[in-house]
Amino acid sequence: MNRRLISAAVVAASFALAGCGPENLYTWGNYDTAMYKYAQDDTTQPEFQAALLKVIEDNESAGKRMPPGIYAEYGYQMLEQHRTDDAIAFFQKEKTAWTDSAGFMDTMIAYAKGGKQLQKPATPEAKPAAAAQAEPKLARGN
Repeated sequence: MNRRLISAAVVAASFALAGCGPENLYTWGNYDTAMYKYAQDDTTQPEFQAALLKVIEDNESAGKRMPPGIYAEYGYQMLEQHRTDDAIAFFQKEKTAWTDSAGFMDTMIAYAKGGKQLQKPATPEAKPAAAAQAEPKLARGN
């Protein structure tokens, strides 16, 4: 009988304490799903930008700390659309929110101010067969 009572008390305490866990440190919203879709298909860029903006608006309106990189990611999206002033504003927000990103954000701000537009990296081309054969081969040890 004592065993059942102790087991019931342990189960009840477990359920009671399960609801007392810490709240998430950051609110990411739908960021991960939207980012995954965008990585697979860049035609989903508008949905990705909307998801980023929603994360920003939700966190700012709730007075929560912005997840790291969200301002920078949105700034990068603005830069891709040639919205330089908006991009710089979000890079500045990232720099203020996350001081350890200052060096990188300064680089992105300078890049944006320079008027250079970002380009997607080209797909690497395959090496010609002759070049591949000319590469030295490593000898295997015995």
